[in-house]
Amino acid sequence: MLLTNVSVKRPVVITVIIMTFILVGFICFKSLSINDMPEADFPYVTVSITENGVAPDQIETNIAKKVEEAIGQISGVKHVYTNISEGSCNIITEFVLEKSPDVAAQEVRDKVSSVRKSLPNDIDEPVIAKYDFSAQPILSLAVSGSMDNRAISKIVDDVITKSLYTVNGVGSVNVYGEEEREIKIKLDLDKLAAYGLTPAEMVGNILSGNMEEPGGKVKQGQNEISLRTDNKVKSLNDFYNITVANRSDREIKVRDVATVSDGIQDMKSISYYDGKEAIGIDVVKQSGANTVQVADNVKQRLELIKGLLPKGLHIDVVVDNSVSIRDSVNEVVKTILEGCILAVIIVFLFLNEWESTLISGISLPTSIITTFIAMKAMNFSLNTMSLMALSLAVGLLIDDAIVVIENIVRHLHMGKPPIKAALEGTSEIGLAVLATTFAVVAVFVPIALVTGIIGKYFIEFGLTVAFSMLVSLFISLTLVPMMASLLLKAEKKVKRTFVGSFLDWFNDKFNLLGLTYAGFLKVVLSHRFITLVITIGLFVTSMRMIPMLGFSFIPASDNGSINISATTDSGLTLEARGEKAKEIEKSLKKYPEITHLYTTVSSDDISTYVKLTDKQERKKTSKELASEIRNDLSKIPGLDLSVQAGSFGPSESKDVSFVIMGNDQQTLEDFALKAKKELSEDPHAKDVGLDIKNGATEAKLEVDRDKASDLGVDVSLAANTIRALFDGIDAGKFDYAGDRFNVRVSLKDDQRKSLDDLNAIYVNGSNNQLVPISSITHKVLATSLSTIHRYDRMRQIELSANVEGMASGDFLNEYTKKFQNDPDIPKGVFIKVGGMNEVMSEGFSSLVMALLMGILFMYLVMTMQFESFLDPIAIMFSLPMALIGAVLGLYAAGSELSIMSLIGVILLMGLVAKNGILLVDFTKQRRKEGLGIKEALQEAGRTRLRPILMTTLAMIFGMIPVALATGSGAEMRAPMGHAVIGGLITSTLLTLFIVPVVYSLLDDLKQKFHRKTKTEVSPDHTT
Repeated sequence: MLLTNVSVKRPVVITVIIMTFILVGFICFKSLSINDMPEADFPYVTVSITENGVAPDQIETNIAKKVEEAIGQISGVKHVYTNISEGSCNIITEFVLEKSPDVAAQEVRDKVSSVRKSLPNDIDEPVIAKYDFSAQPILSLAVSGSMDNRAISKIVDDVITKSLYTVNGVGSVNVYGEEEREIKIKLDLDKLAAYGLTPAEMVGNILSGNMEEPGGKVKQGQNEISLRTDNKVKSLNDFYNITVANRSDREIKVRDVATVSDGIQDMKSISYYDGKEAIGIDVVKQSGANTVQVADNVKQRLELIKGLLPKGLHIDVVVDNSVSIRDSVNEVVKTILEGCILAVIIVFLFLNEWESTLISGISLPTSIITTFIAMKAMNFSLNTMSLMALSLAVGLLIDDAIVVIENIVRHLHMGKPPIKAALEGTSEIGLAVLATTFAVVAVFVPIALVTGIIGKYFIEFGLTVAFSMLVSLFISLTLVPMMASLLLKAEKKVKRTFVGSFLDWFNDKFNLLGLTYAGFLKVVLSHRFITLVITIGLFVTSMRMIPMLGFSFIPASDNGSINISATTDSGLTLEARGEKAKEIEKSLKKYPEITHLYTTVSSDDISTYVKLTDKQERKKTSKELASEIRNDLSKIPGLDLSVQAGSFGPSESKDVSFVIMGNDQQTLEDFALKAKKELSEDPHAKDVGLDIKNGATEAKLEVDRDKASDLGVDVSLAANTIRALFDGIDAGKFDYAGDRFNVRVSLKDDQRKSLDDLNAIYVNGSNNQLVPISSITHKVLATSLSTIHRYDRMRQIELSANVEGMASGDFLNEYTKKFQNDPDIPKGVFIKVGGMNEVMSEGFSSLVMALLMGILFMYLVMTMQFESFLDPIAIMFSLPMALIGAVLGLYAAGSELSIMSLIGVILLMGLVAKNGILLVDFTKQRRKEGLGIKEALQEAGRTRLRPILMTTLAMIFGMIPVALATGSGAEMRAPMGHAVIGGLITSTLLTLFIVPVVYSLLDDLKQKFHRKTKTEVSPDHTT
């Protein structure tokens, strides 16, 4: 082969090339980003619209439906999700993956602009942006101390957040539980009535009394001077002197009808850290930034910030995602190193020489380091998927080197000089090595073509394995023969050490095994149909065991945390929710495994992050602790709970979810409640919940149109007056010491305690007469939806649950069939799998298709290698043999069938094909030399037994660290190891017999076909 000839004859050239690869690869490795998962840009676009104080059903009618209809006209729209709550509407549009996110965002922007005039005038301008899946907090901080919350809030705003924003890679900083300064102007209804003033007049005049407006420009000589009218309030007392009206030639000022105070905004959230009130800070990285590097930069900045803080104020890092990512990466690197060492030991055991072992050992790290060049060129990162690919590839990367060096050593022992042995040994096995490598590449490249969101993550996995295999092929055909020609000697060494004696004994026994195998193969070839029947029986039995494994999409892993989410009854105040949060934290104090608690309380829910001790330091897994915590917290009344053990990968949603869709809300709710009851009765279902929140009490002021018209009352003005008094209305800004603070006008607290206070409100009527609100309205109490969810322009209710004691995939499949086949499902109601389950289902189906495509591509590669469409069938027949061991391996280890174990099966397809190619390639060579079919197969088996077992054992021992690892994220990778090890054991044992049997049967079929063809053709020739 040309590459081998150049390498052997010009060793300096190939040495320089390899050294360059190693140097550049190391530089690329140091510059690769470190993240949890691969960066992926998905075509999701969000539209956020706010209209303060408006009920969800009004927003649905006036905003959501119009925007949904406009967006639905865009090509490539896959789904439209809408979430509506009081005063806000959030619409997420999912496009097909082929759509450019930038184009999608621009088209959504254009469509929203086209319907802007038909939307209410008082909405804030719609905010349209691409949805960033990676925009999640990488660090959560808790700021606490002996100071009051307002003082801490000022330090957080002035010092901490401003400093964090300047850190390279930080995208946003979100603060929870802070008290924001606000100038509060509290109106006195009695005084307003006495002076004949309305709130609308007050707000308008306060705005005009606290303003600064540009006045254009004026020329003075050669200079141009800007004009500005400044009527801004300079101090808090100045607010009292603002004139709000004139009555009977008397100026009425703010001090006459209101009080002014330097207060705080109504709290939007509360944070607790280890039971004490604190201010929470979430740091979100920029899209594409290195998670670990950004987290390190932030922590370095925090050390500087701590020196600026007053005594008694503390900043604690509550959640640090970079720790789990770094631990997972280090664990995979450790697994790779352990696999490399074990693989090299196996090589040494078989080759019996340190020189040949050194050559194989050097090829392994060289291949891995060189792979980093391709990863950098493709803009990959060091993440769970790419490192998992490298850990799987450890056994694969040494395979090619083992096969080449073993064949060179065999030629060397024939008495050939090292250079000739290197050239002829590599040339003889070169095509087989090419075929085996391309067969494996053909299996893994289709993984990069997996569709859906899961496919975006698997691109790096499939291509990293493919790159590493191609690099390994290059190393095996260049570096390995070059080093062999320089280091290996023809004569055998006499070993006088214990290790040497053991190796001689081992190889003698292995040679005896080879002879025994050849003899046994001879017997098997004489009983081919019995062998086939036994093999098929084993395969059928293993397939019947698959339902016993259970099925889940992603194996649960233990990352040392538990996430608790709780929703409360509608109508509870933020302070009441805070008390519920304290009850949760009190219940958790009894667990010695818990080190820290971090809770955030918002208007929607209570979220508690539970940090556990390292899993090596506790007897219970995070999932077992989550189950115990769930049972304890269920005793707290008024909470709808979700308790989940922290895991790697997408884990924010519950284990299973169903989307129930329709247009009639009452029908939807009735069926959803029925489905929830059915699900709750299953002992495996935990945290069963619906995403509807009824029961928010509202008082409707129904207007008597005739009375309002007779009295000359502007109804919209009346509505705005009520909103201003009870909810408050912004009345400009107050600038002080370089900061701007909100000015808010509302009613005095003691005058807005109950519905009866509405009776004291007056609005302007005809002839400026004050008309009481109660004279033109009457109150109607009712309940309304707190939130509305829509899916593809229909109302939606999500039914979700966590699963315990059963594989989540099996549970999902069982209830999907049960719900969809329910004869009592109402007309117009549809149910489907939702959330991450839908994404995973699509990804799993696509992965199965990738496996089938890989097998097809592998067959085509082998047909080109053997110049035959029939011979590769013998090798293809051995592929199911891998499934026997994969199922047994998963069953023995207690692992479920999942996407990760399926990847192990895909890897097995390539490995089994490699062994079969070595057998068939050598058999065909001996057939060309004149040997009969059985003799050629027996010699091929005896000669290729050593490299087959070497590569198999190297792969098995390389995967043992993956299967047995206990470090961070090990639970997710372990099923791959279980499947690969089990599949390799059975497939190798069966392949050594089934491939020769099937090959001989196919050869008989070819011979029979040729004889028949000759018989049919010969009469024509005679004539």
